[in-house]
Amino acid sequence: MSFPSGNPAVENSGSLTGHILAQGWAEPANQKSSNTRVVIVLAVALTLLVAISVLVVLLAGDLMDGLFGGLA
Repeated sequence: MSFPSGNPAVENSGSLTGHILAQGWAEPANQKSSNTRVVIVLAVALTLLVAISVLVVLLAGDLMDGLFGGLA
């Protein structure tokens, strides 16, 4: 069921999605700090991932050297 609205620019298809989209969202006041927080979390995650990768490569190298070092 669709309800007429006074504003012709508002979605009036009668669908729930159209109704939700017509409500709109208010812009948050602290958008910059939120972006900064995301960048910091991503940088920490990337640093941790690189550190774990280096550790795995070094341990795998030592393991291979221990297993096959006497063959060469």
